[in-house]
Amino acid sequence: MRTWVYLIVFSALFGAPLPGMVYAAHNCPASTEGFLAFGDAGMGNSGQKEVAEAMSTFCQNHDCQWVALLGDNIYPNGVDSVDDPQWKTKFERPYENLEIPFYPCLGNHDYFGDVDAQFEYASKNSRWKFPGRYYRYSTCLADFFVIDAEKWDEEQEGWLREQLVLSMAPWKIVYGHRPIFSHGGHGDTKALKNKLLPILEGKVDFYLSGHDHHLEYISKGVRPDFIISGAAAENRTAGKGKSTLFTGNTIGFVHIQLKPESAFVTYMGTEGESLFTHEKKN
Repeated sequence: MRTWVYLIVFSALFGAPLPGMVYAAHNCPASTEGFLAFGDAGMGNSGQKEVAEAMSTFCQNHDCQWVALLGDNIYPNGVDSVDDPQWKTKFERPYENLEIPFYPCLGNHDYFGDVDAQFEYASKNSRWKFPGRYYRYSTCLADFFVIDAEKWDEEQEGWLREQLVLSMAPWKIVYGHRPIFSHGGHGDTKALKNKLLPILEGKVDFYLSGHDHHLEYISKGVRPDFIISGAAAENRTAGKGKSTLFTGNTIGFVHIQLKPESAFVTYMGTEGESLFTHEKKN
């Protein structure tokens, strides 16, 4: 596993999150790199354990270097502190065989608890990389911009606009908990369509989200494509729209393999079956 470091270490040492903090990867350049993306996972139920086991098995034979964790990290009411026993039952034990970094965002259920405790937990668990409400991390082939979709505001908007201008990465990926477009029970997020989507259009390759508990791939023919992966513990019925390439009404996860010229997005079920694969050209 590659070595991951902070460019800024203050938050990790003292538990004080800094907005817009940046992580970076060593051992560049790389010709390919893969990661997992899933959200709505922290239920501690049989579904979470089943998906976690499927990911562990999958990653034995596939490139899994980190996790983009798409919010609602601990159900149903977040955590009370860094010592909350839910960390063990809903994160540490289910993913004990995934010895890779997790880069989370905040979901609506996380806000029912102590949000600062989610940031501070990074000082107790080296796999948990969560410096603040929004931040950027960089790998060999991509820049990732993690947002707080629950409280999208002008501060984040200014930060994201600036970071996208500065980014020279082959791939630019933004993720937050709430989808911009979805054919699940929650549907589209109007505020994000109005205020976030114009910032992303033509500048970002993917927008990843959870919130709706299903799997879906939406492509409208212009950047970005929209990946929903909110079925890492339970699934709910979802439909399709004219831009939907795939909908999966089952628990599962997403794996994305990046190369300089293309990205392969694969939706996986819990029996080791590929539910859908899509190649996106750069």
